[in-house]
Amino acid sequence: MGSMFDSGTPPNQNPSAVDKIVDHILVAKKGLTRGKVQEMIKERIAELEGLIDEEAAALLVAKELGVVLPSTEYNANFKFSKLLIKDLIAGLKRIKISARIVRLPPPLQLNSGKKLQRMVLADESGCINAVAWNSVAETIASSKLKPGDCVLIKNASVREYRGRSELVLGEEAEVERLESCDAIDLEELAERCNVEAIIMVVHDIIEGSKGYCVYGMTRKGPACVLVQAGHNVPRLQRGDMIFVQDPRRLPSGFQRYKLTGLSRVFVLGSETVKESYFEVVQVEEVESSGDKTIGVRGRLVAALPSKRGPSSTIVVSGTFSSTSILTFNNDLVAEMKTVKPGTLLEITGVYTSKRGLRLNPYYNVRKISWEEPSAPSDTLVREGYVRCRATVLSAAFSHRLLESGEPLLGAIINLDDGTARARLLTSYNPHIQELLGANWDEIREFASLGVLPQILSFCEEQLKGVDCEVEGWLSRDGVLAASSLKVI
Repeated sequence: MGSMFDSGTPPNQNPSAVDKIVDHILVAKKGLTRGKVQEMIKERIAELEGLIDEEAAALLVAKELGVVLPSTEYNANFKFSKLLIKDLIAGLKRIKISARIVRLPPPLQLNSGKKLQRMVLADESGCINAVAWNSVAETIASSKLKPGDCVLIKNASVREYRGRSELVLGEEAEVERLESCDAIDLEELAERCNVEAIIMVVHDIIEGSKGYCVYGMTRKGPACVLVQAGHNVPRLQRGDMIFVQDPRRLPSGFQRYKLTGLSRVFVLGSETVKESYFEVVQVEEVESSGDKTIGVRGRLVAALPSKRGPSSTIVVSGTFSSTSILTFNNDLVAEMKTVKPGTLLEITGVYTSKRGLRLNPYYNVRKISWEEPSAPSDTLVREGYVRCRATVLSAAFSHRLLESGEPLLGAIINLDDGTARARLLTSYNPHIQELLGANWDEIREFASLGVLPQILSFCEEQLKGVDCEVEGWLSRDGVLAASSLKVI
């Protein structure tokens, strides 16, 4: 027996089954005619573009009409062909599809009181935007779904939205988490769907006063994610495998991201990380450590404000060399001017850029100790602790005013004691006052009157040829962290 319709639908495997379903419908619904029911079946086949056969369409119509069919005769789950995302077109209704969640932004509540949850779903055939409303949106939130989860969606529809198909989950829709599905790897799906996201295994977390830095490894190598305090991020620990959704990529050679208001972080699972890729290193190890460096231990030399722009340079030294860390944090620079040069510090929250070390906005500075010096050398010839008299060859000041009007000052003094030369770098308040011959209140007044640049230029000239008594730690590269400075 041929198809009961001439609509080009797939041939029915069991022609009598459709007639039996129609008979059951007519018995239960006295107001319907056979022709009307057959028309409804035909409409369902057309809506699903031939993806279901006549029997499945008849079963669907029976369910929509509330007609209970004998369970021994019919499969209550319907005989749907597997729908793929590429098959979804605007106008389809009451569809059933399985897919993997690729993007799950925060739920929204509109001014009207309606709740909605947007998603990006994907399978091996493609990607589609989805939106769930009200109770379905609440169900998604309460079930703790996350990117990577496979879901079975029932009774959804497809509409056209801004020129693209969108899956709509209205009040009748159902969402069920599946143990697994055929969809491919989450990270690959995110790339295919143009979803901004990274998957990272956490290695280290650096806590700061206004947020924290999460360091970890992605497929592309080491990375860092900046999390502002108060952001709704689950508590993380070493070994967590996280999906960072919608971060903002920051400019640098290093993979560095910042969370925005739309960003979300999901914990997908965990891995064993016995030893972190990242290191807190001594000054001498910075160059060899490369992008592994997340912190530096050394003696504070100075925190020098740039003559141009909002940046400053924190200089720390070791026995053989010194290194610079670029920062844009004025609060830290202001704090450093009260710390005695030579103090042993551990600065964490750094990263390696093409131009050297930089400090993230969320960092930690720990004062380790004040190291008691051994017997000092009386010349600048060798590294170590020195105490000597030297002549100023040149002096250069840099300064910047904070919004409060408080000046930040730094100085680079080139010295010669007759045996060798050294560069004394300082931002320590007592040293600045000694070099300028003014107390801090007077320096503030110079700044408020706008004459501080002229004062600094004058002092640069006046200091040339002047003798100084200096004491402090000298590194082999000639940088002096002066714990004591007196202009003679």
